[in-house]
Amino acid sequence: GTRTRAPVGQDQMAPLKTIVAALTVGLSVSFSTPGTTLPLPKEAPTGLRTDDVDATWMEFLDTPPQEAVDLATELTDRAVQLVGDLFAADGNVELALSGDLDVVVSGGGNYDAYYMGIAMVLERAKTRPDGSEAYAIQRHAGASAGGMMPFELALKFETTTLESHLSYGVLSEQYASLYKSALAAMYLEDHHWRMMASWQTETYAETLSNLDNRIFLALSCLDPLPALIKVANFTAVDDQATHAFMATGTYLEMYDGMVCSDGGTMSGSKMTPLFQDHQRPQLIVDLMQTGYPSSMVYRVNTTQYYDLIKQGQDEAIEWLQTGVDPRGVDAITLCPVDADVKGTSASEPQGFEEAVHAAARLCPPQGV
Repeated sequence: GTRTRAPVGQDQMAPLKTIVAALTVGLSVSFSTPGTTLPLPKEAPTGLRTDDVDATWMEFLDTPPQEAVDLATELTDRAVQLVGDLFAADGNVELALSGDLDVVVSGGGNYDAYYMGIAMVLERAKTRPDGSEAYAIQRHAGASAGGMMPFELALKFETTTLESHLSYGVLSEQYASLYKSALAAMYLEDHHWRMMASWQTETYAETLSNLDNRIFLALSCLDPLPALIKVANFTAVDDQATHAFMATGTYLEMYDGMVCSDGGTMSGSKMTPLFQDHQRPQLIVDLMQTGYPSSMVYRVNTTQYYDLIKQGQDEAIEWLQTGVDPRGVDAITLCPVDADVKGTSASEPQGFEEAVHAAARLCPPQGV
């Protein structure tokens, strides 16, 4: 379900995890790109020394490299310009969104750049030039990268999140020799996201509770049978937020005494854990429809990541104007408040696979 990072640490759990992973089909982890299944390393590939790259990554988290800062500034200015143009002719122009809504984002690894671009537009377009509200986003739910990115944006806000992700592209290029093999690239990103998860829990410990009941992370756990577990409360106590953040998007992670795995596994074929309470319409972003190469799932190329953010910005603008997915692939859809979404839950996990297919049929793009 597809941030798909390999496990790091907790070596004492390795035998149990290996057995569980081997015996439990429901928690098998694979890339969501059809036909792509790659083995994930339990420890650093032989000969891979990470001391230097780890130290640089921690430096980048505290002080992003200038290249990442400059790219982030360009993307921010671009989002401001696009939304300005959206309202330029008519500040009261009708948009495809209005009122209160929730957002659900699928898994998709580093395709999360697409959602970053969408989020940059949505955040700005929600307020019209006269200060009035065009729409209001109340909750986010997501699996894997689709849970991680909204979590990061809510906790660290846009600039820090954007700079961190672009910094990882800079890091990957600076240490390109370490990222040559797919196995090493997967291991390193998982390893570094664990470092970032701990860092952000510690750095933002006092504001983690601001995410409560606003951010819903989907986890695939043994409870004792495979089940979709939603996490919507966060704390630095016992590193709970770190474990929840990693459990939605990694290979294997312990959370609340359960063996858990990438949340996309139990969120249906679209990896979209829709809310079940029919409180609001749900804007659904399917990261797997970006059209970008499958290798991007586990590798960050700065130029590629930057370009996909721009694509997300452009397509969000067009969708707001028309209510229709620009490429006709349902990368962005709106699920009506009264749609039958039974079993695609971030709130009441049951009966996922069939229900997600049904929800996909019942929640087509809505016209303005």
